[in-house]
Amino acid sequence: MHAELAGTHVSRPGEKRFRTAEHVVSTQQADATVLLDIRGGTYYTLNDVGGRIWVFLSEGASVSAMIERLAAEFDVSAEVVSGDVEGFVEQLDRSRLIVSY
Repeated sequence: MHAELAGTHVSRPGEKRFRTAEHVVSTQQADATVLLDIRGGTYYTLNDVGGRIWVFLSEGASVSAMIERLAAEFDVSAEVVSGDVEGFVEQLDRSRLIVSY
């Protein structure tokens, strides 16, 4: 038996997608990415890994895709990267710098 609920899409946690919030602007400064939350007037500085994640978010990459891409770029296993990526995305979400879609 197969049941469906119309209008509901359930995805695996790693497939959740986010985009950068419209009220956040970013710029690259040397080896850091600087974010400005225009609504709150708060600046954030991201290191190189955080900056890469920000780029992936702006491209609409899923969490699992970000993990795979970072693992390949930094030549580490996805298991090593996954907790950090998921935790960082969670922080960005709690700070309302990104929105899920």
